[in-house]
Amino acid sequence: MALSAGCAHSEKHKREEASTAGGIPAPTAPPFVNGAMALVLTNVDGFRARAVLEAPPTGNRNNTIAGELMGRGGKLFFAPGPGASADKHSRAEDFSYIWNVEENRGFLLNGPLQGYAPVSSSTPFTNVVVASGGNNSAPEKAGGYLCQKSDVKVMASDGTESELHVWRARELKGMAVRVTGTVNGAPLTLGLSKIRFEPPPEDLFVPPADFTKYTSAEMMMNELVARQQNQKRKRGWEPPPSDEVGAGDVHAPGRPQ
Repeated sequence: MALSAGCAHSEKHKREEASTAGGIPAPTAPPFVNGAMALVLTNVDGFRARAVLEAPPTGNRNNTIAGELMGRGGKLFFAPGPGASADKHSRAEDFSYIWNVEENRGFLLNGPLQGYAPVSSSTPFTNVVVASGGNNSAPEKAGGYLCQKSDVKVMASDGTESELHVWRARELKGMAVRVTGTVNGAPLTLGLSKIRFEPPPEDLFVPPADFTKYTSAEMMMNELVARQQNQKRKRGWEPPPSDEVGAGDVHAPGRPQ
């Protein structure tokens, strides 16, 4: 117990040091982009949909994230909409995510910074196995569609398994319109709506050519925070209300250009 407490204190100290130094953690992609849920969304090639991921609230914080999800050729792109959870330094809608499910890697993009950074996962999910008898249930409605519910297991390369419940709409080429499961101990529900079958452009799944590449997501976040702090410093001085006050003060800083 003493060792555990010591480790917890050490990790807390590291986080405090990072905060003091201006570093903040990079946002992570939702689990339906680069987690087990992503594998059940790649059976349809070429789609656009509104995605809403719901998790239990923590305190007064609403843990729902929503935005536009697109897929093509085993690649996913997600752009959160306004109102999604975010930290004090950035809005969630400022970020978007590109993910190659098969290669288990992608990119984190930030619009205001006009930058991107490569990201990857150490635990690739490899295949989906339908549980015995998982497709024998009676059809039921989900998301306004008549669906077949399946109980599946998503296998990871390290041997771990994730159990998911998937509702696939028959009239939508077997597209998953609802997925539930537990990720890191938290029950999650993913719902897709406004589904359209049209292939997004291929260049959507590569960073824009005019974006700056950062070697890591952490470096990109540090640059974002540094620019925000610099902007605050520039806005920190206001000129006197008239020439009667401080007009002859040669030490007063000039107005930012």
